[in-house]
Amino acid sequence: MGPLVAGLWIAACSAGGNKQLGTGGDDTTGSGAGSGQGGGIGVGQGGGFAVGAGGGNGCGNTCSADLKKVIDCNGNLVEQCGPDQACLSGACGNDPCGAADEAKSSYGCDYWAVKPDLITDGSGACFAAYVANTWDVPVHINVERGGQDLGTGFIFIPQGQGQGITLSPYDSSAGLAVGEVALVFLSHDTSFPLLPLCPQPPAVNAETAVLGTGRGSAFNIKTDRPVVAYSILPYGGGPSAATSASLLLPTSAWDTNYVAVNAYAKSQIVLPAQPSLDILAYQDGTEVTLLPKVAVTGGAGVAGSAANTPVTYTLNRGEYLQISQDAELTGSPIQSTKPIGIWGGASCLNVPVGAAACDSAHQQIPPVPALGSEYAGVRYRNRAAATGEEAPPWRLVGAVDGTQLTWTPAPPAGAPTSLNLGDVAEFMAPGPFVVASQDEDHPFYAAQYMTGAEHVGAGFVGEGDPEWVNIIPTAQYLDKYVFFTDPTYSETSLVVIRRPASDGQFRDVQLDCAGTLGGWQPLGSYEYTRIDLVTGNFQNVGNCSNGRHEMSSDAPFGVTVWGWGGYSTTLLTAYVSYAYPAGASIQTINEVVVPPIPQ
Repeated sequence: MGPLVAGLWIAACSAGGNKQLGTGGDDTTGSGAGSGQGGGIGVGQGGGFAVGAGGGNGCGNTCSADLKKVIDCNGNLVEQCGPDQACLSGACGNDPCGAADEAKSSYGCDYWAVKPDLITDGSGACFAAYVANTWDVPVHINVERGGQDLGTGFIFIPQGQGQGITLSPYDSSAGLAVGEVALVFLSHDTSFPLLPLCPQPPAVNAETAVLGTGRGSAFNIKTDRPVVAYSILPYGGGPSAATSASLLLPTSAWDTNYVAVNAYAKSQIVLPAQPSLDILAYQDGTEVTLLPKVAVTGGAGVAGSAANTPVTYTLNRGEYLQISQDAELTGSPIQSTKPIGIWGGASCLNVPVGAAACDSAHQQIPPVPALGSEYAGVRYRNRAAATGEEAPPWRLVGAVDGTQLTWTPAPPAGAPTSLNLGDVAEFMAPGPFVVASQDEDHPFYAAQYMTGAEHVGAGFVGEGDPEWVNIIPTAQYLDKYVFFTDPTYSETSLVVIRRPASDGQFRDVQLDCAGTLGGWQPLGSYEYTRIDLVTGNFQNVGNCSNGRHEMSSDAPFGVTVWGWGGYSTTLLTAYVSYAYPAGASIQTINEVVVPPIPQ
């Protein structure tokens, strides 16, 4: 990206337990940050969806979370399913997509991608999705929007590693090969050339985002076998200084009850930038009721509402409403008559709110039943110019009144010891830590951030930028991931957290390019490590580079992918960063309901 564009972005840039009702809490506390993410994709399978990752109780035969094995209650193999079979209800069968629907993880056959709000300077940028085939047979991909089949001419397969990656056309007859990743270029608008356009013609040559508050039409990505999918804006965003990405959740993991989460508070230095919230239906006649903590300003096709006054919207299949406004809706209960998808975001945000530069942000938010009561917080590794340990912001959002928090090894300075429904607690700390509530009837949401490049001083010379990413609950870890990291970022690093197996012992974690991971550090009952894939001026680390990767273990573990750039690169990548969870189980791990009832 040229200096003009860089300059633009730098300058512009409940109820718990027995389903009793909860009451509301306070507003944001502490100091903080926010950000946009992007640049890569990941995919997970494994851990056991009735035992293993995502928890689950009971004995007898169950299914591994990759859906390919029947296992007993101790995780021992009972039966290996055939190449095109899947485990459903504790037995091998011939309905892989039905098995994925029952499993409730990031693994599925039906996804929706919403292009997030972005300030006007970013209009028209390449919006894309990644689809990873982790099945044992080829997978066929179909994309629709507004009920129209869009064909497949915009789907490509990345070949190679690092900056030498090339794109080969997807063969719709042969399908996506086993273990491959497809790049699905959804839209761009050639009349807005400031941010990267897609390297190949997309499905739609027009802006497909809603700018500000309004209603829009999402992309539906369907496959005939389970996959994992991600969205990214813009694709190839290393030179753009404005990237974000999200793990997508299949419709089988959607629910009717959520707590709203925006990316972060409104920027203090980019006046047009606003927090945003997207609500998407995949069935006609879906009624969505929001109990806003603050007034909803309203806009085109979106009614406004006073604070603490329920407002109901009706959505049809593929339709989403977006609320972009100065005041955050984070902590507001949402309930619907049919399952919905929720995305938090920001059209551009600064972390902290007064520090340059700004990035976009979007994350698909898990429903209340998938929220955890325990999270392990391990941040990205220090950026090269850091002096001492970086202490970025962290956020917790309460879902149930009377949530009591315990911290391992100790509470960070400014960290909360309790949460009520709707509370947004923020603190800045280097970590690592484990935070847990008193039981599964007191779930909460957790997020981590990277600060803007200029927040940490001139020494960072554009290294990294604001970032926001969901933290996956420890109960929702998987045991296998396939992911793709964007080759336009000069720094790519993984954060890996493993939990012990059922016998209390840790299992090795394998990364395809590095073998068995080492450097494990204790963190309560968990262990963590970090590993670089690319660093410096696009320098490969050992046999690792950007591109497609696989990780696996015999016990569940979590993976967060981080990437960023700086001025000291041959391809300008200053003021940019991204992060995403490589995958997650989205199983029901609590019985809490958070109704939109005024208190």
